[in-house]
Amino acid sequence: MKIASVKQFYSPKCQQNYGYLWVWDSFRDKAGDYDVSTAVYSYSQDEILGKRAWTNSTAQEFWSNGTDTVKDCTAGVGSLRPAGDPLASQGASTKRC
Repeated sequence: MKIASVKQFYSPKCQQNYGYLWVWDSFRDKAGDYDVSTAVYSYSQDEILGKRAWTNSTAQEFWSNGTDTVKDCTAGVGSLRPAGDPLASQGASTKRC
């Protein structure tokens, strides 16, 4: 079952990249709360940047902090751990240079 989608967005106004995670209704409607994180991975720096995390959430949409990685090769990354599961599921968007 797909539980979430992970993407990366660029803001021309801010000139920054953002990681984004969207929780699918099919999962959200049946799940209790969950822990979520999202960020931007920079291949150029080999670093996870702009990470934000939430615990015990039932929200659907999550955004990382903006990152100054426009000149880097990057991907959006995210994780979601449903209540009662010991490990989070992880995902990444496609690499963008």
